[in-house]
Amino acid sequence: MVEKRSQTPSATRRGLVRGAGLVTAGSLVSAFPMPAIAQVTKSPIRIGCLNVYNKAGGIYGQAIFEGLQLYLDQVGGKIAGRSVELLREDDEFNPQVALQKARKLVESEKIQILAGPLGSHIAAAIAAYMKKAGTPWIVTGAGSTELTKGRLPHMFRATFSNWQVASTMGAWAAANLKREAAVIASDYLAGHDIADAFRDSFVKGGGKVVKEIFTPPGTNDFSAYISDLVTSPPPMTYVFYSGSDAIRFVKQYDQFGLKAKSDLIGFQSTLDADTFSGQGDSALGAISSSIYCETLDTPENKAYVDLFREKKKSYPGVFDESGYTAMRIIDDAAKLIDGNVEDDAAFAAALAKTNIKAPRGPVSFDQVTHQAIQNVYIRKVEKVDGVLRNEPIATVANVGDYPPNKA
Repeated sequence: MVEKRSQTPSATRRGLVRGAGLVTAGSLVSAFPMPAIAQVTKSPIRIGCLNVYNKAGGIYGQAIFEGLQLYLDQVGGKIAGRSVELLREDDEFNPQVALQKARKLVESEKIQILAGPLGSHIAAAIAAYMKKAGTPWIVTGAGSTELTKGRLPHMFRATFSNWQVASTMGAWAAANLKREAAVIASDYLAGHDIADAFRDSFVKGGGKVVKEIFTPPGTNDFSAYISDLVTSPPPMTYVFYSGSDAIRFVKQYDQFGLKAKSDLIGFQSTLDADTFSGQGDSALGAISSSIYCETLDTPENKAYVDLFREKKKSYPGVFDESGYTAMRIIDDAAKLIDGNVEDDAAFAAALAKTNIKAPRGPVSFDQVTHQAIQNVYIRKVEKVDGVLRNEPIATVANVGDYPPNKA
């Protein structure tokens, strides 16, 4: 079922958010100055939000959607003088379903922009169709390295690439942590993409990967895999899981005693604000890399966190921020062309000009691959006033896309 959203917030995983909160939002708008344009009366801009809203990654799909909505609430439900409708479709983390839903949004619902998905395998399934359709596509989650190698003219990844985040951690870990590691990840496209990126940079930096384990998505009991590591504990273990898989793995990693023997490091979704409530103290002390850290000490992030915490009573995670910043990028680009987002080529050209200070830091786009260029943060899980949160311990500035894409 398609859900049309303009200024009416949705039921969320953290409770029902009501009202735009314009007094609080005013301070956030001032932190992100935008060019003024003449107000015009046009039909609503229709944005299709294709993502997983249930299953293992559902908390992230919902976080992305709420981030999109939070930005709209902040600006009164309009961008470039036009109201906005968010049309939500659940891809069910299934490539065939995703392709059907993408066709529905583009051909039946007549969207001007597609936002999503979370899954790399979902993005791969719809890439050829989206290229043919020519509809501007803002990727809000899928990090597949292959996706930006495709150089789709109307696709812009406003969030991370798997290589960008995992390769940065591999190089940093080899230089600053220990020289041997095991790798354990979910057995699908993103898991292998992330494991490859970490391993390649870790080994290049002088490290050694002593074991690699891939587990089926949706695994409930990790005991057999963890026991395999417990018998001969590596100095550290690099992990990629997301959603409920991340919660279960981190808790079981601690419960089976491996945390005390092997340092836990990982990809951003493994140790994020959205998973801490389920992981509890099992996550304490673990280190991850990410394009966002909720405790960044910048005016833009402080204003964003204040707004988020007032509405959600918790800290934002990377996917909350990804949705929020994606809508900010859409807004900026739409303003450059006076809201005429129906002109696909002009809107894509405007997106390419993005150069903003987001909560995560500076964001621009690689002009060849259309991957966001941004900082990658090394984060450590700490407890402050009884609350788990990530604290930045290092920053790798202006990380771009996979180098072979430049050739």
